Amino acid sequence: MCMAFGVHGANIEDLYDAATRAPGMTAIVAKHEFAAGAMADGTARMSGTPGIVMTTSGGGAMNVVPALAEAFDSRVPVLALIGTAPTSLVGRGAFQDMLAPPDTVDIAGVLSAITGSCSVVGHADEVPAALATALATLHRGLPAAVLLPKDIQSAPAPELRQLHPGEWVQHGVDAPGSALSALIDELCILAESDARLVVWVGDEASRAGVGPQVEALAAALGAVVVAAPGGRDLLRTGDGVAGVTGVMGHPSAHRAIADADLCLVLGCRMTMTDRAGLDAALGRLRLAHLGSEPPRMPGDVEHVRCTDLASVIAQLAGEVRRRLGRDRPREAVAVTHLTVPPGRSGLDMRTAIEEIGRALPPGTPIFADAGNAGAAAIHHLPFGHGRFVVALGMGGMGYAIAAGVGNAIRSAVDSTSAGGQPRRTVVIAGDGAFFMHGMEIHTAVEHDAPVTLVLLNNNAHAMCITREHLFFPNTPSVNRFRPSDLAGGLAAMFDGLVVAHVSDSESVRTAAAELLSQSGPNCLVVDVDADEIPPFAPLIPKGQS
Repeated sequence: MCMAFGVHGANIEDLYDAATRAPGMTAIVAKHEFAAGAMADGTARMSGTPGIVMTTSGGGAMNVVPALAEAFDSRVPVLALIGTAPTSLVGRGAFQDMLAPPDTVDIAGVLSAITGSCSVVGHADEVPAALATALATLHRGLPAAVLLPKDIQSAPAPELRQLHPGEWVQHGVDAPGSALSALIDELCILAESDARLVVWVGDEASRAGVGPQVEALAAALGAVVVAAPGGRDLLRTGDGVAGVTGVMGHPSAHRAIADADLCLVLGCRMTMTDRAGLDAALGRLRLAHLGSEPPRMPGDVEHVRCTDLASVIAQLAGEVRRRLGRDRPREAVAVTHLTVPPGRSGLDMRTAIEEIGRALPPGTPIFADAGNAGAAAIHHLPFGHGRFVVALGMGGMGYAIAAGVGNAIRSAVDSTSAGGQPRRTVVIAGDGAFFMHGMEIHTAVEHDAPVTLVLLNNNAHAMCITREHLFFPNTPSVNRFRPSDLAGGLAAMFDGLVVAHVSDSESVRTAAAELLSQSGPNCLVVDVDADEIPPFAPLIPKGQS
């Protein structure tokens, strides 16, 4: 089943008409083009196949730009099909004309900056070539845009061959055998000498679903495993797991890397968000990096390019185990948390997130948003559940709400086609994110999508309040909101939407268990304190973290 997300409009309506009638195609109308792009991005991260977003020109095309920028920075394959004014009216004052720069907005130039390729179709005969360029771009793990004038959308076109599922998947590129052999030799020598080894996994590893392979490799080496925020779903509670790295991570993970003799980095770009606080240690450490893209950090890091991480890691694990003859004992590491000052009142975020985590059914996919809510989810959720998605490329607020709703719709459609039960998706976001893109809950209601939206409501952009306290103490706050009854508003707006409003740990526990066992969409609104400092290391007063 193929799914396209978008917002209907004059210059995309012909393509929507075709998508609606096409066998095996489901066309979803979102409430905003950014959200539609985030839905395509989120489903791509979860399914392993590219997402599709369709928008009209003008404001629609401009609204999808932030979503494509996130996909580009995070290397997520999303196909953007953008309708434009009819070719006969380009440069003649057409409504939403964007193809006659400098007199009009240069939409091709804008999209070229945030995609791997942008094709402008000038004639129906050019459609196959434009799609071939887009597919090649998606195979590289990048978003692609195709600009289709309205008249071309409805014109007879050359017959396109049927695409097979495998063509949507990035082709595997085997790592050079010599590089792997040298790495295996080094790993075995270090393991036999009882050196400290760390395996560091990231979002590319998460999307590749390499949990079993990473566990086998870590066991064979006796290595400690840490994860960047986007790879935290690969962690499991138990020996040899030190937690999450970066500004929202665990001190135990940073100590594990600082104490290591070698760090094997798998599918992690090592951005500042991933490695903050570790640059000095990484500068002294032997690093080996495997992934489709090189790391984003200064210095000379050995990079072995491979896009089929699962098979490469399995090869490493198998050869190390064959050479060493048995698994090595793994260190019992206690995952330690940042110590944050208590808030002034109400329920603290750690308690709220831990209670929700205890109620999660096994395998639950989780989408975490930006700000305090995302930091709390990254830091405090228990390990060992389903996929965990956080968009840290652009860090756009509201991404998780839209992406989670899109994934829940995809899950419902796929499970119905397969005759099974959909898996519930959980979104964790703050009230600031809700005010940006929270109305996508309406899209979930329309499709009866199995999603639970958890809103941590502190009536503020609370991480910005913390920054105000630290960096601008003499300036009045501009980040506090007038209190809003989000639960009451949602319940009143959407007939049949179950909404729970809680403010203490026991009610969080009870409500979470009840909502997560239901079908269809529902919401959990949790009152928290705007003055609570989040588990975000740069914002915690020195000496307390």
